[in-house]
Order: sequence, then structure tokens, then C-alpha cells
Amino acid sequence: MKLEDLIILYAEDEEGISQTVGEVLELYVNKVIYAKDGKEALELYTIYKPNILLLDICMPKLNGLDVLKTIRKTDLFTPVIIMTAHTEQDYLLNAVELYITKYLVKPFDKNALENALNKCLDLISTKLNDVILLKENITYDIKAKSIEKEGQITILNKKESLLLNLLLKNTPHIVSYEEIEYHLWPDIEVSKEAFKSLIKDLRKKTSKDLIINISQTGYKLEKS
Repeated sequence: MKLEDLIILYAEDEEGISQTVGEVLELYVNKVIYAKDGKEALELYTIYKPNILLLDICMPKLNGLDVLKTIRKTDLFTPVIIMTAHTEQDYLLNAVELYITKYLVKPFDKNALENALNKCLDLISTKLNDVILLKENITYDIKAKSIEKEGQITILNKKESLLLNLLLKNTPHIVSYEEIEYHLWPDIEVSKEAFKSLIKDLRKKTSKDLIINISQTGYKLEKS
């Protein structure tokens, strides 16, 4: 896959910047979908399912980080470039759990944008094979959200697939309890019983030694 095969969603409310950056983007990618505010960005994301997101932080209706928080509830894999004039470290640290591929601090040049796009392309290329080997005789189909185990196919529910995606994205690192709760139950406080039940059900559908508990820290995947 090449950059010219990709669709990018570009959200920027300043018309002059949007036009200038958009002209550069159109040199690299197959199609640019333009959004003028955060609400429109979410609507267009749902319609087009772009390969890359390029989001300005400061936009009307919804800022770029709030747009990304909504998207990350169901999509942990689409690469994201955030454009910002904010250089304060504390502000950017609030976005750590949103899996941002690259930050571009305004003003940025053509080379910086190209480098960011190529980094996104590298991530996409590693995900082209949607079927992942988890253990011997156990595979996971990301698109179908299904597990094939010893020839039997089981469909994961939404929470199970989100959890497995989250653990895969962070392999071989540990995902903390707090981070799992943030992504799977963003709006409610989850009980310990519900948390443990989800882990138990996913282990049952995959393998009991696939998901490893790191005491008082979180979970990680132990793939083949």
C-alpha cells in the first residue's frame, strides 16, 4: 500500500490553513475529506471510514481531542495526526491514552507533514493482515471480530473485541486497569465483577494463558 491509495479526513476550521494544507495533502493521498468543525469531522468519519485522521485541536463544536476520544471508543487502530499550537507539555499529556501517531506544531512545513503521513502509512502497513495468530491453532480476525480456535469460529462481542484490540495494540507492554476502564467503560464506573467476567469470557473464547494478569498493574498478551 502507498500514500496515494489512502483516504484522509482533514479537520480544520481556519479556511486559509485548510486550503493550503489541503493542497499539499492532495499531492500525496488518493482523497481528502474536509471537515470545518469537530461535529462534522465525526459525521464524515462515520460515513467514509478514512485511513488517516488529521485533526486540529482547536475547532468549534468539538475540539480535535474530543473528536478523537469519541472515535477511540470503537476504533483503536486508525492512525491520527494532531495539529496544535499548544506546546504545553501538561496539555499534550492529557492525550496520551488516545494513541496519537504524530503531533504537528503549527506552523509546520511540507516535509514535516510528509514525514507524519509516512509514519501513519507504516502503521497501516503492519495492520494489512487482518487475521492475527494469537496462539497455535488460535487466530483473530480483526474485521470480523471473530476467533477461530481449532477450526471453530466464535464471534466476540463489542467489549471483548475492544479489549483484545487494546491488548494487541500495546503488545508486548502492559495495559493498566485504568486504561482498560477508560476505553471500555468511558462513561460509567465498572464493577470488579464485570471487569473479571469480561476477562474470563475472553480467555474462554481464546486461551486461558493468552491474557496475563500483572498483579496490581494490569494485563498483557502472551502471544505465540
